[in-house]
Amino acid sequence: MNDSKSTHQKIFEELVTATKILLNEGILDTFGHISARDPEDPNSFFLAQKLAPSLITADDILRFDLNGETSDNRPSYLERYIHSEIYKARPDVHCVLHSHSPAVLPYCFVDQPLRPVTHMGAFLGESVPVYEIREKQGDDTDLFGGSPSVCRDIAESLGSQAVVLMARHGVVNVGSSIRQVVFRAFYTEQNAAAQTAGMQIGKIKYLSPGEVKAAGNLVGAQIDRGWDHWSERLRQAGLA
Repeated sequence: MNDSKSTHQKIFEELVTATKILLNEGILDTFGHISARDPEDPNSFFLAQKLAPSLITADDILRFDLNGETSDNRPSYLERYIHSEIYKARPDVHCVLHSHSPAVLPYCFVDQPLRPVTHMGAFLGESVPVYEIREKQGDDTDLFGGSPSVCRDIAESLGSQAVVLMARHGVVNVGSSIRQVVFRAFYTEQNAAAQTAGMQIGKIKYLSPGEVKAAGNLVGAQIDRGWDHWSERLRQAGLA
């Protein structure tokens, strides 16, 4: 196997493992998907064909350009433009995940912003932006990210941050690697659950801007430990 094929095969296998981890940890549901930019061609990215996540193998990964198009004739996700438009807008992003992370979903339809409440959520920034489709598309849409124009607006709402919520729909996590995005997705879910619980107990003392920066740098260096732990949980469950 030449170096290029070996690099791509490693990415494909890591995308499959990431999908299994996110399913096993209760973050990904039937309709989520994760992609990775091609390190050898930044104008391309890899995303599985349209399948139930639990069925995806390395052979199901397709190549897309930054317009969200592929020459492969297998079916592709309608929401692939979320991925393509973010890659187009953010050269620093090398992985994109779209999910309907359960504890995060309420923050997609209430007026309470999702904010970091512990050190593990510091990467969220001072608060998580929400893309509101009604602002440009009206109040009679299907709430999907099914067109380049809508997904350009999602990318714009994301800005330079690590997470954006889609109003009344779901979550988009981005990062510099597949492992980082899995780590962030797990702790986005954990932070949302902790914030919701905290609001029922008393007034929350959110992370300060200084804590966001310092804790984010510290915790951000621990992504391999998370990956190793969740991968071992897959093996123990017989899913690896």
